[in-house]
Amino acid sequence: MDGDSRLPMTPWLIAVVLLLLAAWFAVTETAIAAVSRSRIKAKADKGDPRAEKAQYVLDHFDQAVTTLLICTNIVHIAAAAIVTVAVTARWGLSAVSVSTLITTVVVFFAGEMLPKSIAKSYSERFTLANSGMLKLLMAVFRPLAAALSAIGEGAANLTRGDPEISVTEDELYDLIEDMTEEGTLDEEQGELISSALQFGEVTVESILTPRVDLEAIDIEDSPEEILAQIKAQNHSRLPVYEGSVDNVIGILQIRKYIKAYLKLGSAIDLHPLLDEPLFIHQSTKIDELLPILSKRKQNLAVITDNYGGTLGIVTVEDILEELVGEIWDEDDVVEEAVVALDDGSFEVDAEESVSDVFEQLGFDDPEEDEELVNTRMGEWAYEQFTAIPAAGDSFSYHSLQVTVSEVEHNRILKLRVRILPEEQEGGDDA
Repeated sequence: MDGDSRLPMTPWLIAVVLLLLAAWFAVTETAIAAVSRSRIKAKADKGDPRAEKAQYVLDHFDQAVTTLLICTNIVHIAAAAIVTVAVTARWGLSAVSVSTLITTVVVFFAGEMLPKSIAKSYSERFTLANSGMLKLLMAVFRPLAAALSAIGEGAANLTRGDPEISVTEDELYDLIEDMTEEGTLDEEQGELISSALQFGEVTVESILTPRVDLEAIDIEDSPEEILAQIKAQNHSRLPVYEGSVDNVIGILQIRKYIKAYLKLGSAIDLHPLLDEPLFIHQSTKIDELLPILSKRKQNLAVITDNYGGTLGIVTVEDILEELVGEIWDEDDVVEEAVVALDDGSFEVDAEESVSDVFEQLGFDDPEEDEELVNTRMGEWAYEQFTAIPAAGDSFSYHSLQVTVSEVEHNRILKLRVRILPEEQEGGDDA
């Protein structure tokens, strides 16, 4: 009698077990797809037995995914069949449609969506925990997985696909970070490799010398005025304009001008001394500009906006500094971009990039805004105000309080940044 009372519950218990298995397969599939391969490899190299099994799974990723798909389909079909039989026995064929709908919804949420959402947040933990069992399942289903993979590869060979990417950019960044933390790469080498990876994404607009800081020669100036201007700065080349800086007509090599001035004096004519200017739009990538400058044997390009006006200039040195860092010569005045002050705040150059400042302050951006990577501090500060800010105006960004400390001709030159205690954190509002 007791056995008969328990019998009707058996199919439902089996269905629950199958649902849990479906959730396990979904978690494992998402985890191995999202986990950092470099981190698993680093743990495996240190002798972690769970990481070694995970490394095997990742090295046979296609077989692992095929095995998980086979297992997932088996438990889904089995669960649906058992529920259908149980419902038919209890309520008749009329209830099958409703039970099928309910089963589909339950399996989708509890056996697929929810487990996969959780697995994304704990991919490394689940990969290490589940790889041992998955490795065993891969051995059990190896013949079937091999047959299905062969069929899939045969079908894939009939079509042309995109070229395979063996390592993604994110994986490269993770690998560099891991190697730097482990001491395989020193910090400078890691930064150089990271800069090389980012090199192709940087536009000339983010590294140019802006128009307001531009040293340029007016073609109408007298030879003596031009010579005085040349003596007042240390550049080897200067753009020459007619009427306004928006109308650059050539690039003057200082050495060539001085040589001609010593020979001709006040009778010198500037026009034949000018090199043809190279105009580049602000959206051009620096890795595209560098070969153009090299091919034309030029050191300087004039950067224009969408209306043809002059935004500034970019030199070969500016491009190289984006890759290897600041290049100083004997005439440069060394200035720190971020200076710690006695009150615990930091004075920041408005031309410094937001990402570099955050890194130097040890501040982790909760929003992880990729657009801030090449945005300058002054530009970012302007975006926080509805009007042109004055010295003393401030805004909060999570645990940072940013105050405008120096403004000249409506241009932000210096900012003061303070890291607030947690209880004083502000929002994003200016």
